[in-house]
Amino acid sequence: MLPAIAFFVVFKYGPMLFGLALSFFKWNFIGPMHWVGFSNYTGMFNRELFVVALKNTVGYTVALLPLQIVLPLVLAMLILQVSKKWASDVFKVTMFMPSILSFSITCMVWMWVFNPSFGSLNAILAFFGVGPRSWLNDENLAFWSIVLVSGWKSFGYNMIIFIAGLSAISDELIEAAMIDGATPWQIFWKVKWPLLGPTTFFVFITSLIFAADKAFVPINILTQGGPHNVTTNLAHAIYLYGFQVFNIGLANSVSIFTFLLFLIMTFVAMRVMGRRINYEI
Repeated sequence: MLPAIAFFVVFKYGPMLFGLALSFFKWNFIGPMHWVGFSNYTGMFNRELFVVALKNTVGYTVALLPLQIVLPLVLAMLILQVSKKWASDVFKVTMFMPSILSFSITCMVWMWVFNPSFGSLNAILAFFGVGPRSWLNDENLAFWSIVLVSGWKSFGYNMIIFIAGLSAISDELIEAAMIDGATPWQIFWKVKWPLLGPTTFFVFITSLIFAADKAFVPINILTQGGPHNVTTNLAHAIYLYGFQVFNIGLANSVSIFTFLLFLIMTFVAMRVMGRRINYEI
């Protein structure tokens, strides 16, 4: 185990501790470091960019949950109803494909889709007489455009997880419920949904992690946090503070804050949802 431990210490935990130490200094990569104590932590709440990024991060987390939990569950149930195996496999591959594509390539494709002049999305809207729209430059649409791209990227993976969870439910339980006269909705709500607790919990936790980290890619490529910072999040704010303003101490303090924020959210979710999960099928 020593090589693996050494790898994690040098390339993961070491930089994390170094970043924690830097959060108490003011440094610009070149000049000397100056000790500022907790000034970076207390001062970041007075910065407009940080406050907006914090609000947007919470907004992304909430807005992405339907696309990462509800939609994948519905698609999983529909695909399991397909009788032809070849058709079911085609649907699975088609829906799962965005998950295995590079996120940067995915964003370049969506940049073409959102193009106000020749984008396919505006072409569809123009056909119905309601377009075009400037999706990435409109303050009312840019945020939801990032949500759409991020949700499209991740829903296929969660769908496969839900398919596995639904397939693990015993057919005998479903048949017993049908014999007792349960409707399809009652079968889902009283039988399938409670037994999907562990699967739903896993998808929920991984969705939190996705919202904390992966949303940076479409923000940086498609909007660069604009217009007027309406699409920036904490991860993008860390990038701006560190590599555009060159305030390394502030960037690391925001990074530590983001880590603690999602650590607390994950802990609360585990405490609240963990008590209501049935691990027996």
